[in-house]
Amino acid sequence: MRQLTTQCGGKGKTTTFLLDDTQIKQDSFLEDVNGLLNSGEIPNLFNTEQKIELLELVRHLAKNRGKSIESLKKLYNFFVENCSSDLHCVICASPIGDAFR
Repeated sequence: MRQLTTQCGGKGKTTTFLLDDTQIKQDSFLEDVNGLLNSGEIPNLFNTEQKIELLELVRHLAKNRGKSIESLKKLYNFFVENCSSDLHCVICASPIGDAFR
């Protein structure tokens, strides 16, 4: 998920994330996808060092798009906006069985 959100939010690449119901091994997988769909981010996905690297990548993307953002909070908000607009989530569920219900 780190790699996926970095690709979308940090590099500006439009991506579709396909999740099949057979791949959902823990309920936390759906909680992470829910976080992406609701807010554009997964809480506590990046540690402090990774977040600093990510924000430098986002700063470069913002400059390429003609935006000058210096505040770390605004940079992170720019990252979240990019994730919301460039990441498309698709969940496939089989109607057969109790898991779908």
